[in-house]
Amino acid sequence: MTKLILIRHGEPDYSFVTERKFKGHGLDLAQLTEKGKELARNAAKDERLNGAKLIVSSPYTRALQTAAIISKERNLDIEIEVDIHEWLPDLSFSYISDDVVKAAGKECTLCKGEYAESDKRNWEKLSAVAARAFKGLEKYLCYDKIIVVTHGVVMRQFMYQDDIPYCGILEVDFSKSFKWGGWIEKK
Repeated sequence: MTKLILIRHGEPDYSFVTERKFKGHGLDLAQLTEKGKELARNAAKDERLNGAKLIVSSPYTRALQTAAIISKERNLDIEIEVDIHEWLPDLSFSYISDDVVKAAGKECTLCKGEYAESDKRNWEKLSAVAARAFKGLEKYLCYDKIIVVTHGVVMRQFMYQDDIPYCGILEVDFSKSFKWGGWIEKK
């Protein structure tokens, strides 16, 4: 069993990428705001990170920059894990605005994260997010404790929490037999 210290990335600034009219994954090149950097520095001081041996990060810029700040403060190596990337609101990777992401998110919520293959929706199922994230982190089960810098939707596949703030932290005991809990209704 491995203790995962899941940390959501810091606050991103999308102005650079939207000014350049980036689309799809190009939007994921957004860097952190100054507040986002400060949030990451503060998260690095959290006692729950004590004893971690490695930082595993999503490949998206906002997560990598957060991981780099924590790495500097904690003197830990970073491994990039592609499978803990953000939920995909558009499987064609052609979206050009946050409006598409918001609409997909609303639809995902209404569908409780799942749909039949015959529905032909364009967003990633939450069960697919969970499956890839769990598979991606299994290779780190040789560690007692790791820090995982990722995204709110990915974190919710390990432990549901309605609102995960930027640089919010969740602790999870992870093993090969860890199971996705599925959609959890708001209470």
